This record gives sequence, C-alpha cells and structure tokens, in this order.
Amino acid sequence: MDFSFDAVASKCAHQMAQYQNCVQANQHGDWGTICREQGRALTKCADESVPYLAEMKRACFTHIEAYRTCLDKHGSKSDEVVQAECGGALKKLWDCTDAQKKKIDEAK
Repeated sequence: MDFSFDAVASKCAHQMAQYQNCVQANQHGDWGTICREQGRALTKCADESVPYLAEMKRACFTHIEAYRTCLDKHGSKSDEVVQAECGGALKKLWDCTDAQKKKIDEAK
C-alpha cells in the first residue's frame, strides 16, 4: 500500500493536503461527510494520475469496502478504538494491495 500512497502523494500532493487538513480539522466530527468534496477531488486526481490504481481498486474492492464501513462506524472514536476495531480490515486491505503490486511488477 505504501507504493500506491507514494504514487498518489507525488502526483496529487495538493489534493491530498487539502483532504488531510479537512480530516484533521474535523476529526471529532463527521469528517467523512464534511470532507467528501476534498476526498472526491483526491480520488479523481489519483484515478487520472496513477494508471494501475483503478485495477487495484477493482481487485481489492471488498477489502476497501470493509475498511470504509469500519471507519464509517468507528471513525469518530479514539485512535485506539479505531485501531482495535478496524486494524484487521486494514491488514486485509494491505495484504490485497501488496499482492496486486506483485502482480503488476511481474507483468512488467
């Protein structure tokens, strides 16, 4: 997942900063809703700038959705609660993206 984050960060630094700033400013509120516009701008930039990202999203869709659902449910709670409740979902998402990265590298 680091490689995807790094690729998006390098291509979409402005959008990522706006999204991160919004989330930080609203961490005790419903940042998922409040920061939706910034999140969409970041997603659009990432999809347009990182060609393999769409393929990775398709391959790891169930893991992305599981993690997103967990964050929707627990995201307004403390970091410790989020880690305890969503850590397993994040690990599965991480494993999926790593497996996809290996496939991408092998195809080169």
